[in-house]
Amino acid sequence: MYYYETAVFGTYTYTTFTYSYDEKLRIGQRVLVDFRNQQKLGVILSETTKKEYEVKDIELIIDNEPLINEKHIEIIKKASKKFLMPISEIAKLVFPPNSSDRIRIKIIPKSPIFEKEIFLDEYYRNFKTKREANKKLKELIKNNIVELKVHFKKVIEKKDNYIILKKEITDILNDKLSSSAMKVINYIIANNNRIKEDELYDNKIISKSSTVLKTLLKKEIIEIKEEEEKEEFFVELTDKQNEIKNEILKSNNSIDLLYGVTGSGKTEIFFEVMEEYLKKNKKILIIIPEISLTPQFVFRVKRRFNNKNVGIYHSNINSSERTNTWYKAINGEIDILIGTRSAIWIPINNLGTIIIDEEHDQSLYQFDQISYDAVEVGVLRSKIENVKLILSSATPTLREMKKSFDKEINFLELKERVFTEMPEIEVLDMKKEEKLSWIFAKRTLEEINNVLKNNEKALIFSPTKGYANYLICTNCGNVLKCENCDVSYTYHRYENKLKCHYCGDEKRVPNACPVCGNPELQLRGYGTERVVNELLKFFPNRKIIRMDREIIKSYEDLNLSMEELRKEGPCIIVGTKIITKGLDVQDIKLVVVLDSDRYLNFPEYTSHEHTASLLIQVAGRSGRKEQGKVIIQTFKSESEFFKFVKEHDYDNIIEMELNNRKKYNYPPYSDLIIFIFSNAKEEIALKNSTDFYDLLENESLNAEILEPTEPLIPKLRGEYRYQVIVKGNVDKEKFYNIISRYSKKMYVYVNPPTTLL
Repeated sequence: MYYYETAVFGTYTYTTFTYSYDEKLRIGQRVLVDFRNQQKLGVILSETTKKEYEVKDIELIIDNEPLINEKHIEIIKKASKKFLMPISEIAKLVFPPNSSDRIRIKIIPKSPIFEKEIFLDEYYRNFKTKREANKKLKELIKNNIVELKVHFKKVIEKKDNYIILKKEITDILNDKLSSSAMKVINYIIANNNRIKEDELYDNKIISKSSTVLKTLLKKEIIEIKEEEEKEEFFVELTDKQNEIKNEILKSNNSIDLLYGVTGSGKTEIFFEVMEEYLKKNKKILIIIPEISLTPQFVFRVKRRFNNKNVGIYHSNINSSERTNTWYKAINGEIDILIGTRSAIWIPINNLGTIIIDEEHDQSLYQFDQISYDAVEVGVLRSKIENVKLILSSATPTLREMKKSFDKEINFLELKERVFTEMPEIEVLDMKKEEKLSWIFAKRTLEEINNVLKNNEKALIFSPTKGYANYLICTNCGNVLKCENCDVSYTYHRYENKLKCHYCGDEKRVPNACPVCGNPELQLRGYGTERVVNELLKFFPNRKIIRMDREIIKSYEDLNLSMEELRKEGPCIIVGTKIITKGLDVQDIKLVVVLDSDRYLNFPEYTSHEHTASLLIQVAGRSGRKEQGKVIIQTFKSESEFFKFVKEHDYDNIIEMELNNRKKYNYPPYSDLIIFIFSNAKEEIALKNSTDFYDLLENESLNAEILEPTEPLIPKLRGEYRYQVIVKGNVDKEKFYNIISRYSKKMYVYVNPPTTLL
């Protein structure tokens, strides 16, 4: 009999569990086990010795061969302690989405004795107990009559059809065409004579059942091609870019921080480095912070490496497709995998380099029940798997900058744009500026008008979506708040609804204040919807594209918006943070930042770092083809902070912020761990947090432990919340042992990029 330490998925446990099997197994194999009378999936992490207590048998072996190796097991163990997360849940992250409690396992016949393929659940119905069924199934497997396979739906990869106009409009007019056909022709002409077929259906030009395209094909007015023919696209590197490329390639297993201003050609350096790894048959993993960046990034990668297999992995892709991609990646069928933070865990076969773009972005930190930092996982993988890690940003985090100053990682810098100069930044003092609108300074509206006249685009950044930030009673001052969360509702004018952006609750606007009955309710603040409304007063005949999470709800919505943005001609783009991240539209000439003081005034220690990053990143969307302009509206123009932003001087902001962090002992000079306790009953949440605080106080910890307090949002999704904060040089091993003994519900965040949890 052999004994194995197993991480059991979906159990939220900090410890492994010992199970036995009568044959020799290998670490990394997934198995089915009985856990507290429930059948669970797990993974073998190590072999162990016989225990004094009774040990349950492994019920079934799922993987004939391990899908992960010793190095991946080491990553699981170290990540679990680094992020103070249950090993059961960290282990689960390494496997595809179907590795859950509802995994679909199929019994596959290997002999005529067993008639047909059958799902495990269906097989169980023929027996009184699962134990009896599994005993029989084990015999069948040992006798080579059947085998088990994880079933996932095979995905047929959809290819885009492109419609190209073949005839001149003068010749087309000689043909007798229906109004529907002319509608299609006009749409194709308006889009430079080439469109995706799906655009016609998405924009309701024609329906999928229409015969218009067949008619136009028959008359040879259009042709339809499967995917666009792409030639490999190369850009010759500058001397400085070449120097950095060679520096990166010097060492195969080092960690490099590429600090380059927006538009300095960081991506082209990646591509040249990737080329060298691909020549050696090594695979590439690229992590980007947001799904919104995927379409244009994939386009650039496919254009540059049109003979390579490119995979995409993010949460907007269904679980079958992601599972399909996961297996392809570990089997070496994908050369370049592009994904958001969850892709950092994929145990890619023959991995050569990991590239994390926009490493400063908060989206790379997961705040859900299992919290982790994708950048820190990348660092672990680099060290354990001996792969190159490249971190890139125009505004690197203070953590990575400090590491570079301490010579822990290589520091590489690009100070200048390749094709244009950095945009001119103008800071407008809203206390002094003349206003034609309460949102916009007169000067801002004049600049937008000039850009549109020149057939170019203006981008307007607003911190929030919706029409107004909150609704207040003019009599008693009551702010209408969500009953589930202790936050104000946001007003959405188009739907005439109040919405909570935390739990999703919606309600109609009341006729009067629910507290005092006063009918006069006033809107305060503004979001993207109100900004668009205001712009329509001044530019009624101009195209305005709104980009926020209300408008872009799916990957398809995002693709459509990106297609619209790429079209030539004047337009105004209004959006939230979604437009600040890597948006590369060549003819954006002007960027306007509204309410720039909002983030600066957040009550957290990272507010200056994040505001600087946000302003510099959004400013970088301007003037990608020729020098652009940025207008920042503020009520604090005299601040030294805005002086540095105006001069594109992120170095001074880093120095200023690192001095502050050191003075007050905040990360990166210490660890900051936040424990949040929540419960539907406030007294229970408070008691649990107080009990945990008392437990920590009785331990010999070299750290500052702050008493339980309410977080900024004391109630969220119907639950009351209290937090305990620990600050200092934390012994993670000791904390891990304490947490594993403490069984009450809590959320743990290790060095989160924001304390507004």
